[in-house]
Amino acid sequence: LEMDFLSRRDARRAGSSVRKLRLTDIESEDYDPNDPSNGGVSYEKGMATIHAVTADGRVIEGVPVFGKAYTLVGLGWLFKFTEWPMMKPLVRWGYDFFAKYRTNVTRGTSLDDLIKAHNAKKMLKKGEDQTEECSRCNNLRQ
Repeated sequence: LEMDFLSRRDARRAGSSVRKLRLTDIESEDYDPNDPSNGGVSYEKGMATIHAVTADGRVIEGVPVFGKAYTLVGLGWLFKFTEWPMMKPLVRWGYDFFAKYRTNVTRGTSLDDLIKAHNAKKMLKKGEDQTEECSRCNNLRQ
């Protein structure tokens, strides 16, 4: 919901010019952590905590991502309190706690189970790709 809100706000503000945010679905089959625009963020790291890759290629994670994203869509003032010295550790602790258990609430399963399922799906796909490649080789030999 929040990412959809930020994306819509970015689109409205950008109009016909270049948008400020690029949201990436790390669960997409096309997602490649080795693509420089993805900052080397693996599925495991990306699911454990929010990450952002800045225009200059730096990777930031956790609460600062929200501040940066909201600033880019003109609402940075909403997250200024997260930088206050007395609030910073409390906000970070709260986010870390939320991030640890969010998939239990939003998906009904633990982060560890999601990672296992994702890895199993990747291995299955890899096996299918190898089987397809073997079939092509066998067809060429005939």
